[in-house]
Amino acid sequence: MQPHQHFGMPSPLVFAPHENSRRYGATHFGVMIPDLPAPHSFMAFASLLGMTGMKITDAANIVSMDGPRHTAVLVHGTAAAANRALTAYSMKRDMTFAPDGSLVRFGEDAELSGRYPRFRLKTSRPGFDVDLNLSATGEWTWFVHSRLYQHIALLARYEGVVSWQGNSMPVSGLASWEYYRTISPYLLRNAPLPPRFRIPLDFFTYQIINLDSDTQLLLAYVTFMGRPAARLAHLRRAGRGATQIDGKISFTVLTVQDTPAVTPDASVMFLPRTFRWTITDRNGKQLFEINATVDTEMLYGLAAGYVGGYRWEGSYNGKPESGRGYIEYIDQRG
Repeated sequence: MQPHQHFGMPSPLVFAPHENSRRYGATHFGVMIPDLPAPHSFMAFASLLGMTGMKITDAANIVSMDGPRHTAVLVHGTAAAANRALTAYSMKRDMTFAPDGSLVRFGEDAELSGRYPRFRLKTSRPGFDVDLNLSATGEWTWFVHSRLYQHIALLARYEGVVSWQGNSMPVSGLASWEYYRTISPYLLRNAPLPPRFRIPLDFFTYQIINLDSDTQLLLAYVTFMGRPAARLAHLRRAGRGATQIDGKISFTVLTVQDTPAVTPDASVMFLPRTFRWTITDRNGKQLFEINATVDTEMLYGLAAGYVGGYRWEGSYNGKPESGRGYIEYIDQRG
């Protein structure tokens, strides 16, 4: 493993929404929890402010009347609060922003507020409410750090309340607070791209596992025109730093769900039922084996794909382990 904090935190330390930027055409704010108590199992709060022009994010059915540059989408739910997890917004008409990102409000449904290292997520939907305070631990992960695209994930502790159908549950644990900003073709022309002209990033899965009360594993696999473009594994320990695992990372879907998923824009997607991650170091020593079974409903709305939860068992440094995981999954290779 190698330290992965050689890129420092953004300076100035703000996470701007760039709603009217001429440089960045899309931003992402997210809070993900992989292991809420039953019946919730996981929580997704993943937003995209502005479309990116990529196959894995763009979906024609969600573009607002103000065009893809000014369309925001939010998938928010849990295994229990799964109804109507997707909401689309006009950034011009429905949303409120602070220029420094200290407030991002999604109509009357949700708001993410605060400045590093403390944030608050407060949401309200029919029968489902969330109020969480998050505190960054000081560990961060850069998935990408370039002039065109920057994507950072902060390890954070959370504490608060999740309410569903009148039942309130106090919750606490480890979350991932995430942000990215990127260029977009819609800065040049604010009209939807036909599918054949979208940037051919066509498969994406991103997953989070809390190994214990201080340790979090991030996993990602991405393809470009059907060919592997990125395989990533990052390990973060609260108070002890973050590392990128430097070795061989393998992701394999073992079985798919019985019925293919059909998205609102008529994409057919074979969602996983069981899958496996194996991670070895440079010397061939196995660090992780993760055998997973998706055991929640997969919620549509992560741009052109789905989010959900799974149970897993396997090993970490040769010792048996098991737990829960959070999965984002988009397959546009067909």
